[in-house]
Amino acid sequence: MKKNILYLLVLLLLGGGAFWTWNRNRQKSTLAKLDLNFSVPDTASIDRIVITPVEKGGEKASLTRISPSQWKINDKYFVAPTLMELLLTTIRNVEMQRHVEPNEAKTVNEDILKRGKKVEIFVNGELYKTYWVGDDSPGNTGTYLRFEEGDPYVCHLRGFLGFLSPRYNVSENDWRDKLLFFSSPQTLQSVEIQYPASPVDNFKISVAGKNMVLEGTGPFDTLSANGFLGNFKKMYVERHINTIPRRFRDSLLRTSPEWTLEVVDSDKAFSHRVDLYEVKDPDRQLGHIAASEDWFTIQNRVLYPVKLRKRDFLNRGK
Repeated sequence: MKKNILYLLVLLLLGGGAFWTWNRNRQKSTLAKLDLNFSVPDTASIDRIVITPVEKGGEKASLTRISPSQWKINDKYFVAPTLMELLLTTIRNVEMQRHVEPNEAKTVNEDILKRGKKVEIFVNGELYKTYWVGDDSPGNTGTYLRFEEGDPYVCHLRGFLGFLSPRYNVSENDWRDKLLFFSSPQTLQSVEIQYPASPVDNFKISVAGKNMVLEGTGPFDTLSANGFLGNFKKMYVERHINTIPRRFRDSLLRTSPEWTLEVVDSDKAFSHRVDLYEVKDPDRQLGHIAASEDWFTIQNRVLYPVKLRKRDFLNRGK
């Protein structure tokens, strides 16, 4: 009798262990299949991504592909390539890390309804996938994601320790490419700088093929001019701004800028007239493009190489 009971206990233990192993493997298998639900492996086929916050009145990010490597935000501005690649990498590689327990899921779902973001992914003009992004999970391990009617899961990128939610940004200014000028010797047509308080320092260099002209002068230092023009190959702003207090903005516009920089390029997207104003911060200036009503900050270390005066090109021969 005792032997029978012992055999029965052993069988129960073995059976319980086998069931636990089977159930664990089944859950892993289910997760592996469901990984594809959130991810989109072929991100090259994605032509639009819309990120909409739950909060009413908040910014909405509509990202549209206009070429294989270029995107626009809200059909207005070019998107920074590095940020776009970061989002596409996330969409391609996101996977489920773990299920969320019922008690935890209740709180997660409530939080998503309060401050979540809806992500809509379009392929070939058709809505392909929709999911919600919630808060970040405890422990720097992932972020809560869920489908419209589904349960939330903690999702992550394999090999990445951190949160995914910042990659689903809705701020238009944050998405914008900070590239201000992008002129090559083949596309650059002219650069003009004006100092309202000192017109004698104004100058304009025009380019036609390999020929340069410093307007209003004879011989000038072409080596210095070439170095000066090379600074416009790539020039970036520091930060786009759309929240300047109206009183401060109007006060600035009633005064003359410290100096004005105008670049004409064959690509009109990189042809700008920029008014530059001194601010209290000695490390940067405030820039304004009147044609598009854009305001931004730009660091002085970027501006110093081009903030030259006419005399800097004179009396040095060719």
